[in-house]
Order: sequence, then C-alpha cells, then structure tokens
Amino acid sequence: MRFSTRVLMVLLGAAVVTHGLLFVLLYRSARNSLFEELRVQVANVAATGALVIDAEAHERISGVESPEYEDLVRTLRQIRDANRREDMRIKYVYTARPNAAFPSGFEFVGDAEESAEDVSLPGDEFPDLPEPLRLDEARADRSFSTDQWGTWLSASAPIRDANGNPVAVLGVDVSAASVRGVLATLWWQGAGALSIAFVLAVGIAWAIYRWVHRPILAIEQAVERVGGGDYDVVLDLPPGDEFERVARALESAARALREREVLKENLARVVGDQVAGRLALKPGSRGDREESANREDESAKGVALLFAGFHDASAQLIREVGDAAVPMIEELCATVIEGVVEFGGEVAAFHREGLLAVFGDEATNSGGVGPPLRAVRAAFKVRKETEKLFWRWMAEGRLEERPWLGVSVDIPQPLLSDHEGGIAGRITSINSLTQKLSAGVLTSAEIAQAVSDDIKLRSVGDDADGRFTVYGS
Repeated sequence: MRFSTRVLMVLLGAAVVTHGLLFVLLYRSARNSLFEELRVQVANVAATGALVIDAEAHERISGVESPEYEDLVRTLRQIRDANRREDMRIKYVYTARPNAAFPSGFEFVGDAEESAEDVSLPGDEFPDLPEPLRLDEARADRSFSTDQWGTWLSASAPIRDANGNPVAVLGVDVSAASVRGVLATLWWQGAGALSIAFVLAVGIAWAIYRWVHRPILAIEQAVERVGGGDYDVVLDLPPGDEFERVARALESAARALREREVLKENLARVVGDQVAGRLALKPGSRGDREESANREDESAKGVALLFAGFHDASAQLIREVGDAAVPMIEELCATVIEGVVEFGGEVAAFHREGLLAVFGDEATNSGGVGPPLRAVRAAFKVRKETEKLFWRWMAEGRLEERPWLGVSVDIPQPLLSDHEGGIAGRITSINSLTQKLSAGVLTSAEIAQAVSDDIKLRSVGDDADGRFTVYGS
C-alpha cells in the first residue's frame, strides 16, 4: 500500500473514530439534558395543576355521584388539555389520596380520562410503582415506569388544604412513546449533523491525500526516470516544505549523475574503450586504491601523476546555462583529455570531481621526454586551452563569470592512497588550492626539480596538509 494511501486510510479512520465518539458524547449529553427538561416540565404541570384543585371539595368525594366529582373531573381535563403540546403529549391527569389498605398507600379519586376502559374511579387501588407517590413534595420520575396502562414519564405534586397540609396528590403521565419520539428526533438530527461532518472530513482527507500523493508520485516518477538514465529531471513542487527540499536534492543528484555520464562518454570517445573501462571507479573504491598502489610501485621507473579538478567548472556551467551546459561540458572534457593524451598521458581514474592521468616511460608518444616534463607540459596545455575556452564562452555571452580549473602534477607517494578521500580528495582540493595560491598549475618539489632544466617553477607555499612545498607558474 502506498504511503499516501495509508495516510488517507488513517485520516478516514481517525474521522470515523473521532466523529463517532463525539456524536456519542454529545448525544448522551443532549439526551440527558432533554430528558431532564421534560421531567421539569411535567413536574411543573403537576405543581401548577395542584394549585387549582379545591382540597376540601376533594376530600368530600366518595363516589362518582358526588357533585364535587364532576367538578374535579372537569378541572382535571382542563389541566390536561391546556398543557398538551407536540413535544409533550400528556395522556393522563388524575388525583389520589392516602389509603393504608392498599400496598401503594394510595387510592384513585379523580381521573380526566374519557375512556370507560382506562378511567380510574374513586376508591380504585393506585398501582404500586418503583417510584411511589410522595405526599410531601412535587417530584418527577427519573426513568420511565410501567403499569397496566403502559409505560410513562410521571410526575406528581401535593394538593394542600387551607392550612397548607398535603391531603392528596395530583399525578400527570406523559406517554413514553411521546418522549422517545422527541429523543428520536434529537438522534436523527445528530446523525444528520454527523453525516455532514463526516462527508466534510472525507473531503478534507481526500484533499490531504491528493496534496501528499502528488509530490510523492512526482518524486517517485523522477527517481524512476533517473534510474532509467534520464537525468533531465525538473520537479515542479510547491516551495517551502520537505517535499520541495527532497525534490531539489534529487535534481542536484540527477545533475551530478548527468555530469558524470557526460564526462565518461567523452573520456570513452577520446581515449578509447581500453581506458574507458576504468572510468567507473568510485572515489575511495578498492579499484581506486589498487590503481594508486600500482602507480606507487612504479615510482622507481619514473612516473608522474596529473590531477585535473573540473567539477567546479562543470557545476557552474549547469548552474548558469542549465540543459545547454551538456555540449559545453563535453567540449571542456575533450579539451582536458586531449591535452593529457597529446603528451602521452593515460587517463587512469575518473571521478565526478575530475580525473587522474598517469605519465610513464612506456608511453608510445613520449619522444624520449621523461614523464615529469611531459606531465607538466600537459598541465600547462590543459590550463591554456581551457582558459581560452572559458574566455570564448564569456565573449559569446554564454557565461557571466569565468570558471576555474586547477591542475597539479605530482609523483606517486605512499601517503597519497592514505590521504583523506584518496585520489578523489586530492582532486577535490586542487581548485581551492590553486585559487588560494593564484597558480593555475601546481607541482610538488620533486616534479619541479625534475623539470628545472626546461621549465623554471617558483615556490608558492605549502599545500593544505603540509606534506610538501608546491611550485607553480
């Protein structure tokens, strides 16, 4: 599963869990609040209704024939009808008084119900409920109660005589179906709000998925292109985040690989297949170290090493002219290699920082000239031709600043392979060292001494690691 897909699944899962939990908590809180509000309303109906009941007349009722009974029933129906609403359908309004003969301790007195089947008459036993009637205070059930007539939310309030003493109770029953209907409405409203919120969350999660997926896919495709040999990678990603920094790093790596491939192709074209096979050596690799060791073993025969560090120049070309730098880098590589080959040098190792050329006695076009002198002449040739090349590009308006290419000539030394970075480290230090000392060509003291009869070189200072005094011109 792709990372962006996992992000989408995590976001959707988080949306489901958080929205579901939030809905449950809010619904429970709203349900409890609504139920409590209904309890208060039912209790208020009972309390206000009890105030209009004549306690003395109520006490005189002994049967349905009593004139006080008809007045009581009429009053109870008025209380019921006046308080019926869509959200609270009052079903029963009745009165009861104490009667120790019944388990509940109360008997019915008056009932507003018109149905002969459901009406309770004076003297009928009041049911024994989980929350019994109280004569001393107004109250409402904390939960639904069930009797032979159904399931209800009930409330009651004391009926008091002229002296304030409670003598009876007014009861009010609201159908549980009515209350549950209100709660169901609340549930559906909450579910609708949850659905809308979830749809919005899905939309946001999808937007985040697209936002994350697009740069990841672009980087993935770019890596595949680079792996397939296409180094002209340009990623158009929004700036300022980690994806943009990864994209820039990938583009930089692609440019470096392209530069390396261009150099390898030019080396192969100039020096032939035999030498081109050595150009895949990596900085610090085993082959690199073995090559250096072999050259060290040949020091007694007279061997000179030429280091040309053209990485800064090629990097500047790519930076300033972009894709147009490829043919310019090709021309630069060809110029360097042709200068080496002209004086009998052999390209021994190639790095993205530059190249190492070896000048030995066995060269076919040495003309009897020793390796040190041929290496120094090749170094000056390389510097001269590359400088002409740089100035021409500037005159043509292709470059704004003149690149720098440093060259050095040395003899094999035991310390060379142990030098930090090996051959690649030596090549890397050439440009900065030549610029620091203002000398385009540097040589070791041994090389300067070997060519002193033909070329006079001046001492310009010590190299970075202090191993030997360098000479330049």
